[in-house]
Amino acid sequence: MNDDIDGYYNDDGTKINPESVPKPSLCITRKKDDLGSKGEILCILTRDDQKNEDDFKCGAYEPEL
Repeated sequence: MNDDIDGYYNDDGTKINPESVPKPSLCITRKKDDLGSKGEILCILTRDDQKNEDDFKCGAYEPEL
């Protein structure tokens, strides 16, 4: 049994590989488009949650100036 609990998990407990979560164009144009930012966890979980949706919505979006 593997006791590794590091990383990201969706609601059903399935581990999320951040590299496999699609990045919508909205994310690329945001103010902080780097995985080192404080919002990294929220961004990955939001993108994973909406990966099968037609329209991506992000409440934390701030356009790059």
